[in-house]
Amino acid sequence: MKWRYAAIGLVVLLMATVRVAVGVPQTSAPSLTVAGQVDIAMGPDGKLLVLVDEATAGQPSDGLVDHAFRLQGADALAYSGHATVTYTRGRLVVQMSETAGWAMSVAGRTLPPVDPGITAYTVSGIAHQWGHAVETSPATLFSTFAAASCSKTTTSSSAGGMMLESEGGCKDCEAGGPGASGCSINCEGGASCEADCGSDSYACCNCQGACGCCSNKEIGGSHH
Repeated sequence: MKWRYAAIGLVVLLMATVRVAVGVPQTSAPSLTVAGQVDIAMGPDGKLLVLVDEATAGQPSDGLVDHAFRLQGADALAYSGHATVTYTRGRLVVQMSETAGWAMSVAGRTLPPVDPGITAYTVSGIAHQWGHAVETSPATLFSTFAAASCSKTTTSSSAGGMMLESEGGCKDCEAGGPGASGCSINCEGGASCEADCGSDSYACCNCQGACGCCSNKEIGGSHH
């Protein structure tokens, strides 16, 4: 008889689990949440850079960037100081305090409303890089990105891993490509990056350390 009661109990537990799963919307966990020194500035090419020097309880900020974000089609924002940065698919949130922050969301995405006190902005794409390629001072990384342009002579590697608007970068996708809204890649040497793009572009990642968003207009041009 004991096995019959055990079986009934198991069925009840499964039914309860199903009811919880159906009745309560599940929120996906953030892909990244870090806190520390955050530097934000607009580059001369019109892309917003968000550089994070992570700090933990056992390791304070050391003056070297741990995560670099490059936002295409972003408003001109500027900040330097402590903040918490949360990156989920389609959105980057920089929270300076409990009641102040910025949320940059990829256009066309259906996302939850931002928290009270957070100012919402729309961007056309987000590129994220981490690893040895960005482990330098914010000033050095800003100058590295600012020195690169979107001209056809610019290679994807010259911008430290997030310059894909040139023809070469957008043609050589090892991950992503036309029709892809996102991509990510891990390469030798600890260089990793990912891209999340709006409906008017596609995501492209390659092992030159480059991830970014390429215009769909390029598909019918030189990118056959």
